[in-house]
Amino acid sequence: MSDKKFSVVIAGGGSTFTPGFVISLCANQDKLPLRKLKLYDIDADRQKKIGDACAIIVKEKAPQVEFEYTTDPEEAFTDVDFVLGSIRVGKYEMRSQDEKIPLKYGVNGQETTGPGGMAYGLRSIPAIIEIIDFMEKYSPNAWMVNYSNTIAIVSEACRRFRPNAKVVNICDMPIDDMGRMAAIAGLKSFKDLDFTYYGLNHFGWWTSVKGKDGTDYTPQLIDYVSKHGYLTQKAIETQHMDASWQETHRKAADLQAVTPDCLPNTYLKYYLFPDYVVEHSDPNYTRANEV
Repeated sequence: MSDKKFSVVIAGGGSTFTPGFVISLCANQDKLPLRKLKLYDIDADRQKKIGDACAIIVKEKAPQVEFEYTTDPEEAFTDVDFVLGSIRVGKYEMRSQDEKIPLKYGVNGQETTGPGGMAYGLRSIPAIIEIIDFMEKYSPNAWMVNYSNTIAIVSEACRRFRPNAKVVNICDMPIDDMGRMAAIAGLKSFKDLDFTYYGLNHFGWWTSVKGKDGTDYTPQLIDYVSKHGYLTQKAIETQHMDASWQETHRKAADLQAVTPDCLPNTYLKYYLFPDYVVEHSDPNYTRANEV
């Protein structure tokens, strides 16, 4: 087994999601041992606040890891093995506009779908390309794992504008649904299951969910979701527990009826039931306000 330790920079280090990344990285030193962890952001004030908080986290949970934060791209991207992209161009002020402006005109207002999702994606592209260029300039052997939305649009931009870049674009929404499937099946974690999924990020379906011992949970899950959606008494490894997300989990029952042989991604409600979403949205108080 290799004794190599890695250097990671989180681009968008001033995000309030960053402490979650840092806690997860510290908790998984057996899988990804770190020698250095850095935060990078263009907003020095936010970066300092989050950076100071994360310094405490690292000191308490992984004191052997060297930690720093910076607004200097050369300092941030030099000597790194991985770049984690977690940026929101325009911050929550623009997210609010992405959600509210479409609703004024009776169109779905959501951060990653519809007109708002298109606007968010287009704002993200130049910044993501800039981060890729920093990475390739200062650490040409590094890989970027991008978590920044609108992920499908950003992924296509990376493919077109930087086709040879070492970038993986990911989304956590399927993982959340899979955690709920594990809870419904009475298991401890989605890692206890094997999944067959098709589609792209938010837009997809599961055709098979089986236990490690070969037990096929698909019929049980389809029956449950058709009646209750993904509502569970206990959600495993999930962050989506507030009221607006619970409504989304409930709506999965109607999504299930559209494709009765597959288990739907919860995000499909924005594609398959856009009028319902508009009808049940408040154009003056959206998800951005809740967050």
